[in-house]
Amino acid sequence: MIRALAGGTQIFLVRKGGIVEARRGFELRYPEFLLFPTFEHQHGRYLKAEYRDLVGQPAGTGDPVCISHLARVAGAFRAPRSLAEIEPLAQCHIWNEEFLRQRYAYRPDLPLYLIMVRVYRLSEPRMIPLRPSYAGCKSWVHLTEEISIERAAPVMDDGQFEQRRSELVTRLSALSEGFENGKQAAE
Repeated sequence: MIRALAGGTQIFLVRKGGIVEARRGFELRYPEFLLFPTFEHQHGRYLKAEYRDLVGQPAGTGDPVCISHLARVAGAFRAPRSLAEIEPLAQCHIWNEEFLRQRYAYRPDLPLYLIMVRVYRLSEPRMIPLRPSYAGCKSWVHLTEEISIERAAPVMDDGQFEQRRSELVTRLSALSEGFENGKQAAE
């Protein structure tokens, strides 16, 4: 997923919450965050065929992971309520129907959120150890290491990002169900 965000292929994340957050569901706790490479749900079979090469190899036990990108929230929206209703967004993401079906099926009592992000490349990527506390199915990982975000540069220029953002908002606004009448669900 980081490769899709870092390459500008996609500008949003889909979140419902991890096992750790099961009762509450997803909470957007931070307006900016580092992108942590995980492989809990990252399998090529969940991507559209043309994007399957974006999935890297999972880090082995004890292998370091590279933190190279920062995301700043540009909007948070409640997703349409069903798989059929999210279809108009198909050209805006890399996931296939199987992935989206699983996201909707997991805890159907909880809403699915689309978190629009502006992604920045760190000026100095940082290798950190893969600690046991970082593992598992959770939305937020609290790093022990300090990582500088100074001089992080956007992966897309302002015009490109605004065009992609505007397209996504327009598509979301056109969906009558699940978008709360065109308003952002959380900020």
